Amino acid sequence: MSVKPFGIAVAVALGLLVQPNLAAAQQPPPDESVLGEFVVTGTVQEHVPKIAVLPSLSAAQEDVIVRGVVRNDLELSGLFEVISDNKAPPGLYDFEDPVDIEAWKKLGAESVVKVAARPHKPSGIEVLGIAYFTSHGKDPVYESRLTVESSEARVTAHRITDALLGALTGRPGSFASHFTFAGDWVKNRRVFSMDSDGHALQPITEATLTAISPAWGPGGKLFYSASVDYSPFRLTVYDGQKHERLKLPFSGSIYGIAFNRDQTKLALAVAEDGGHSSIYVGKPDGTELKRASSTELSTHPVFSPSGKLAWIGGKAGQPQRLWVDGKSISPSGFTAAAPTFCDTEDGIRVVYAVVVGDKQDLVMSTESGGGIQRLSQNQGSNSYPACSPDGRMLAFFSTRGKKKGMYVMSLIRWTSRKLADQYGYSLRWDALPPAKRR
Repeated sequence: MSVKPFGIAVAVALGLLVQPNLAAAQQPPPDESVLGEFVVTGTVQEHVPKIAVLPSLSAAQEDVIVRGVVRNDLELSGLFEVISDNKAPPGLYDFEDPVDIEAWKKLGAESVVKVAARPHKPSGIEVLGIAYFTSHGKDPVYESRLTVESSEARVTAHRITDALLGALTGRPGSFASHFTFAGDWVKNRRVFSMDSDGHALQPITEATLTAISPAWGPGGKLFYSASVDYSPFRLTVYDGQKHERLKLPFSGSIYGIAFNRDQTKLALAVAEDGGHSSIYVGKPDGTELKRASSTELSTHPVFSPSGKLAWIGGKAGQPQRLWVDGKSISPSGFTAAAPTFCDTEDGIRVVYAVVVGDKQDLVMSTESGGGIQRLSQNQGSNSYPACSPDGRMLAFFSTRGKKKGMYVMSLIRWTSRKLADQYGYSLRWDALPPAKRR
């Protein structure tokens, strides 16, 4: 990719238009022990509950979709061992048929889930979701019947999974969510969106643009920065129908975009004169923006669920570090990149990439930098982490294995699996807007 002189120094320093200069960042190589111990073993070290998802004998498309989505979501969560369909006991599995709790209990199931769907006139479907603990008898811990449009089958299944996880674990899931990221496209970069399970990949921006740093904003709108023929990158918003450029009081390029948890604040990384850059924070419409960063170079802003502002910053020509509320918290000597915050069951954690040799690894710590743990090691190059809205899963891009792609990791079981073949930059993972009441 060629970049015109207007922003090449800033672009290289920020690592947004190109990957970080891995080799230059490692002279001399720092002590890797400061990155913490590698906690991801790939083995189960505690009891993993067995769960059964009842099979279906229906050939109806809506039933196949709903059941398949819920089962896949439960497998992706990493919270359960999902019993194989091949082990299902003989029985009746139609929409209204009762669940044989005892038969599944004999197979070792600790919880049983039934999801089903059938046509509902004139153009909708009826969706059933029900769950039991086999140790609690025949009374369900969750039961729901919904009537939705046929086109809403997949998203309804994700919402049922989230409710099931709430009933079974005490903490609702977040599969009713979506990704956005920038990916290479011929000589440019395009912004894409994708469902939480790797389905429905869609290009959002035109192939003639170079688009970077997408972020979901108020009302489910997608914000990104775009350039035409490598002119300065301008903040743009897509409402599902049209793309509109927002007027900002800056002449320099916009290299990073973030919203706080309730989407009442917007943070922007802005290129400035002299090859510098700063983070500005203001209202979501781009007004009342004020400088919030204190480093010579400042990029990739992100808000913590607690309201803290983080960014990657430092001096030009030196390893960039992670800053949280004006204090550097990442280990010195390592170039840090692309932070994300996870509201985990153990508290808020920040995950970011660090340059190690000629690759990038992921590390996790508290908001103050304590308790650092290494999430990847000798598994290719891993970059641009994004946490699920419920804080239990981490998505990231990786070159591990035979083919690079997007992976998801359970932050409870420490196991990873490939989600999709897509590879890119500036990954974000956000909840879908609430379902509309019928």
